[in-house]
Amino acid sequence: MIPVLSRDDCLQAFRKMLLIRRFEEACIAAAHKGQVPGHFHVYIGQEATGVGVMAVLDKGDFVHSTHRNHGHLLARGADPKKAFAEILGKATGYAGGKAGTLHGCAPDLNFPLSSGIVAGILPISTGTAYAFKHRQQPNVSAVFFGEGAMEEGAAYEALNLAALWKLPVLFICENNTAEVERTPGQAGYHAPNLSIFELTDLAKSMNIATTIVDGSDLGAVWNAAKTARARAVSGGGATFMEVRTETWPGGQWPTLVTGRTDIRHAWTREVPEKYAHLAAWFERNDPVLSVAREMLAVGIVSERDLSTIDAAVQDEIDQAVKFANESPFPDSQTALTHVWPQ
Repeated sequence: MIPVLSRDDCLQAFRKMLLIRRFEEACIAAAHKGQVPGHFHVYIGQEATGVGVMAVLDKGDFVHSTHRNHGHLLARGADPKKAFAEILGKATGYAGGKAGTLHGCAPDLNFPLSSGIVAGILPISTGTAYAFKHRQQPNVSAVFFGEGAMEEGAAYEALNLAALWKLPVLFICENNTAEVERTPGQAGYHAPNLSIFELTDLAKSMNIATTIVDGSDLGAVWNAAKTARARAVSGGGATFMEVRTETWPGGQWPTLVTGRTDIRHAWTREVPEKYAHLAAWFERNDPVLSVAREMLAVGIVSERDLSTIDAAVQDEIDQAVKFANESPFPDSQTALTHVWPQ
């Protein structure tokens, strides 16, 4: 469902989704060249969530994220050049190369930090919301986190305080394991190691408003986030949004197993023969293709429009990669700059 926005705003939202996709594809390519230090997580398959939520936020709102922050940064409006340079550890990045991929930030956009610690960002976001309420500011604190955060004690402390004090928080739980059967007490990677069947039950137990959203539906995410923000700024308190998506087949050590996204698949509906075993991704699980198809169906764009947008986005990403590659690494003399003294 396309959001109730002007044509230009719809196109801008889609452009951001495509920007995220091309950025992540470039990030994977750089990692395979050994240019990305350490492990990294991409946002492929979840683009509609970040873009849908950011579209309803005010400039004065704050955003907090996790180890999977690239998409959130770009959806918020971060400069792809500075974001990519940061991932490569370059001096021209948002944090001078010190944040890397796991702790992405854009302070000028009220996106102060991301945390690589599972659930570690939730108390910080709740504290931000407390400051908003104390100062009587009509803003919200939005925090993105994965379903695994609900296995950590910090999440419950944050939810409880947000409920007790009716704080203006948008808890956006990105459940990218929606296809995993929720049998309580499973063990193993990506298994729901919780004694509940619905993640929203945890928030409901603390009297927090909840909603379950299809993460491939840009309009559904936009509507849910808009409602949640309105509730928060009116004094109604926090909302726990569980946004469900299917896991991108590329895995936790990202590889382009579905190939580089070909926007033409939005209208040809082709599933390349070499990816036949991943047909579900091309037919229904890829939010970029799904939103493109919907815009075509309602007449917002033409096939030519989509190709033009894609070409412009790819050029922007190419320029970002070039900028990052040509940027210098930080000087060793700056190693302790902005680091707290021991």
